[in-house]
Amino acid sequence: MENEHSKVQYQETEQETERETEQETEQKKEQSFLKKLGAAYQKVKQHVIYQIVFFILAAFLEFLFLELFINPQSMNYNVEILLKNVLLIAAGNLFLVGIFHAVRPALFLSGLFYLILGIANYFIISFRGYGIVFMDFYAVKTAAGVAGGYHYDISAEFIGLTVLSLLFLAGIFFGLPKRKHSYKNIKFLFISLGGMAFSSLFFLWINFDGTFFRGVSSLSWDHSIGMRDYGYVLYFVSNAGKAGVSKPEGYSEEAVETELSGYVSETDAGETVSEEPTPTHPNLIMIMNESYSDLRVLGELETQPEVMKFYDSLKENTIKGTAYSSVYGGYTANSEFEFLTGCSKLFLPGSAYLQYIDDYMPSLIWNLKKQGYGEAVAVHPYNPSGYNRNRVYPLLGFDRFLSLPDFSGENLVRNYIGDAEDYKKIEELYEKKKKGTSLCVFNVTMQNHNAYDNREYIFKEPVSVKNFIADFQTRQYLSLMHMSDQALEQLVTYFSKVSEPTMILMFGDHQPHLPDDFYKEVMGKVPDLFSDKEVMAKHEVPFLIWANFDIPEQTVEKTSLNYLSALFLKTAGLKLTPFYEYLLELQKKVPVISASGCYDAQGKLLHYSSEEGETDEEVKNLLHTYSMINYNYVFGDGKKMKKYYELPAETKEAHNE
Repeated sequence: MENEHSKVQYQETEQETERETEQETEQKKEQSFLKKLGAAYQKVKQHVIYQIVFFILAAFLEFLFLELFINPQSMNYNVEILLKNVLLIAAGNLFLVGIFHAVRPALFLSGLFYLILGIANYFIISFRGYGIVFMDFYAVKTAAGVAGGYHYDISAEFIGLTVLSLLFLAGIFFGLPKRKHSYKNIKFLFISLGGMAFSSLFFLWINFDGTFFRGVSSLSWDHSIGMRDYGYVLYFVSNAGKAGVSKPEGYSEEAVETELSGYVSETDAGETVSEEPTPTHPNLIMIMNESYSDLRVLGELETQPEVMKFYDSLKENTIKGTAYSSVYGGYTANSEFEFLTGCSKLFLPGSAYLQYIDDYMPSLIWNLKKQGYGEAVAVHPYNPSGYNRNRVYPLLGFDRFLSLPDFSGENLVRNYIGDAEDYKKIEELYEKKKKGTSLCVFNVTMQNHNAYDNREYIFKEPVSVKNFIADFQTRQYLSLMHMSDQALEQLVTYFSKVSEPTMILMFGDHQPHLPDDFYKEVMGKVPDLFSDKEVMAKHEVPFLIWANFDIPEQTVEKTSLNYLSALFLKTAGLKLTPFYEYLLELQKKVPVISASGCYDAQGKLLHYSSEEGETDEEVKNLLHTYSMINYNYVFGDGKKMKKYYELPAETKEAHNE
């Protein structure tokens, strides 16, 4: 029995040994196969064709992920637009390949860049309505200053896209070989330099030849539409190419002088202006109210309580109407620039405050001071460095600039100084002004600044929408506008009781960016589907001129912000420069000139940059002449042309020339 048991045990041991041997053999075969497979893959990775295919695929995926971060709902690009976006990305990547002398580090750096860009755009779009554009790099401090006031929501789609992008970066890291070629290797050095040269020539070509970007730049006035229709990268690069200002075709100072000299009268040449204000010099209060708009221009909107009840009630000694802004949802300083200079952003892309104004510039304020307004005060209850205001305001003629540190910080509306508190500062300036002088103040408010998602602030009179279910942001914005209306009533009531003649101008800088659902309820469609006229409706802002003395009541159906200062001066009975006289005459023929579009005297919507030839010849010529005057105003010989933009009589020098 014992021998039989030993025999069985031996057989089991022998069988187990055989199984282990077979397993080891299988493992060795498997390892050998994997090793061969790995070796084959390593060989493939080194192959030029594989790296070219990976390179092209990477450019496409970078485009895809970036677009999904920006606008996941709209990916309907035709083949041409898609290829142009991918080609721009690929050209940039090719330049990096030349620098690194290898594909892997170049694509990894590029992929990381587009991931960060996508994430940044995702958050910026959530509160502004469109992504990063070139001119934002001139306003980094301003953007950082307001970014802390927003609440950011992270969606499941955002997390998913971020994970996919990180996997893509891992794929680049493990799917491409390390660089093994020395910079001393002439063959590969030649290839690298060739790639860099090709990409450089490509970017030079698209910069100097309009073929690549034909038709893209015409929508730079509405960035969200441009990004939607043309893809982010293509639109961004095209928009960057428009950040500078070129001389208009046929421009000359002689042509500008010929036009403006027709508005110089004999009295202009020799009339003197008193250094002391006369009794006819009213106190002037100019208010550009942040995101101030009447959303009823978009469609039927019934609210409880009425949002603009006091504004609607003003009739006596009041001029009211609709002005068109060149911007939507942001770029407040561009609206300031149009009002203070009489120039239009249609011809001056970018941001004047950040890019163009680095020395004395003619303005409404300098001309008021020439007429005896001793001190001009700018008021903006926020950071003074925003849009370089603390540097630009003195160049435009302001003597003092009151900003956030000049306010107590009490009675905040959400996180901002409210309009009521802001206007108390104007009343204080009036009460403290030197006896016998006239007040001259330009106020840029802050209360209604987006975003409209603060759930902590409690409104005393919250506004609700009666004719449809409105989202939280829309209700908050309307509640803020109702507070603005009450603050306006407070200000008008105060100055209606003072004995000195006083005139108040108030206008909005732009409409707010609100959720697509709001526009769908009011206009029956989302903004992506708007017609040109419906897009223009998003650029309408109300304005009013009120006085505590007799002025003719008037309703202005259509105008634009560049005309408001001339209308304001004329209504106040003050002297006009030849340039302002020219503007009043131009307004009769082209009542609206803005970067968002133009309207002629017959109410026809026109686009200055249109290639369809829809603008009649007379209006084209008028706009072209105005473009030359704009260029001369900002970039021309100030001393030579000064007599057209400034009053001829001098007061005590307020600036160095």
